[in-house]
Amino acid sequence: MNRLNMKVALLTGLLSFFVAFTIGTYSNSISTKQLEQSTGKSLEKLSKHIADLLDREMLERYREIKFASTLYPLTSENSTKKERRDFLEKIRDNYNHHEWIGFALPDGTVDVGTKGYLEGKNAKARPWHPAGLKGPYIGDVHDALLLAKLLPNTTGEAIYFSDIAFPVKDKEGKVLGTVCTHLMWQWTRNIIRSIQTEHNIEIFLLSKDGMVLVGPNNTERKDIKDISTTIASYIQNTKKSSFSIIDWKKDNIYLTAHTISNGIDEYKGFNWQVVVRQPIKDAFLNAHNNSTKIFIASLIIAIIGSIIGAIFASKISAPLIELNKIVQAFSNGQSVQFKETHTNDEIGKLYKTIKNLHNNLENVSNIKNETQDKVNIALQVFDQSIEGILITDKNNKAILTNKAFENITGYKQEDIFGKNPSILNSGSTSKEIYEDLWDNLKTNGKWEGYIFNKKKDGTLYKEYLRVSTIKDKNNNIENYVATFVGIEKLLKEII
Repeated sequence: MNRLNMKVALLTGLLSFFVAFTIGTYSNSISTKQLEQSTGKSLEKLSKHIADLLDREMLERYREIKFASTLYPLTSENSTKKERRDFLEKIRDNYNHHEWIGFALPDGTVDVGTKGYLEGKNAKARPWHPAGLKGPYIGDVHDALLLAKLLPNTTGEAIYFSDIAFPVKDKEGKVLGTVCTHLMWQWTRNIIRSIQTEHNIEIFLLSKDGMVLVGPNNTERKDIKDISTTIASYIQNTKKSSFSIIDWKKDNIYLTAHTISNGIDEYKGFNWQVVVRQPIKDAFLNAHNNSTKIFIASLIIAIIGSIIGAIFASKISAPLIELNKIVQAFSNGQSVQFKETHTNDEIGKLYKTIKNLHNNLENVSNIKNETQDKVNIALQVFDQSIEGILITDKNNKAILTNKAFENITGYKQEDIFGKNPSILNSGSTSKEIYEDLWDNLKTNGKWEGYIFNKKKDGTLYKEYLRVSTIKDKNNNIENYVATFVGIEKLLKEII
């Protein structure tokens, strides 16, 4: 009898372990494959976002200098040197990406420069001067030369610039010189490092020929081939956004995403390449944790099965056969019907354990489906709202709009992304109303009232506007949310 008990206990334990481990492993295998795809797509999407963010930043800087080149006092020979310098200083102070802005005469002499840097020096040998006299010029990243000795360097990192220049002409079209900005490369480092920290990943920004412009662990200014020939070959043969699992060097395996920047609008770009990587152990951490949990759960079930087999060897065969059929059906993905009542002995406990495991897995699946349904409903409500909705960041830069916003104003999301909502300002709303708006937002966190705005096509319209703030746990403003409806549309909806 003892030998039978031992055999049944051993058989029961092994069977319980096998069934539980098979179910868990099969489920984890499916979830791991899904996780690989979803995580890879997320990294690829993130690399696209970074490339787009850098392109948009460069486009904004391009437009700032383009606009400055058309304004007095640069376009007037009657302006004083102080007026020209003060004008450039205002631009630099308002937009901190500009490390140095200068105005050079046609012969190359720097007439004025912010902080007085390079004034009187000749910039004719610099690429931006002759090119900037002929038309718009954007220079790729380069080392600082003349300015390196003049500018303060608080980070201790190498100073690099990207140049933007435009010709300056008077009303008759005469070229008076060229205005140039040296964009400090630190802004790019700051953006990339902020994203790295937030997402626990590593990002490489490469030039089109594979030079590391921004990278982790002192990799800047190195050729990507010196870091990993595998990734160098991969990006050389990949002409579109993608992701893959790549062994960078000596079993350093990363989930890697790659995107090539193609510029945006007037800014044609330099084909910068964004490479995002994350160690496999971090990228698929949940899958690894699930494997451990499945193994431990399987061992527990095996122990329970062994105890049950040792105590109830004479009664265990028939219930085990039935239980085994249920588990097999469960592991094969077939429909399983559990009894509402069961015995309170060890077999019943095992039955209950497997039932709970089945229910827990179904609950997890249902929760995921319900969560996705709620997200989809929220997105539909947002997008199908008859009210225009505009969400900005804490700096009042637009980040999200809905379809009603486009229908009312004529502006698509890409038209207004990253811009101040003041582009809608018609000039017909009194200054006092806007002052009241901001005072109420600061004190009460909300404001509502009527204002006049201007559509993309220039048409003026009256709208009823509600503005509120979203704050973090420290009561700091993180976002502004504006909802509005044109009065004409509101009347139509009422009628």
